[in-house]
Amino acid sequence: MSEPMRRPRVGEIIVYKLFSGSIRRCLVTAVHDNIKNGQRGFDGYRTGTSPLPVWGYDHQIVEWPQKEVEVE
Repeated sequence: MSEPMRRPRVGEIIVYKLFSGSIRRCLVTAVHDNIKNGQRGFDGYRTGTSPLPVWGYDHQIVEWPQKEVEVE
């Protein structure tokens, strides 16, 4: 049996891969058991000069956090 997949945590900066193949880095602001279609996922803000709200599925994460920050 495989080990359960690690869940992102609020305040982590993760990298995930879109279905188009593009890569995004985001600050996680919420974690959901059902983000869409019964799948686990997260909400966050894209990091960079113009932070945009984003969401993704847990299985899209390709890189785990480099640091944690406090999110209010």
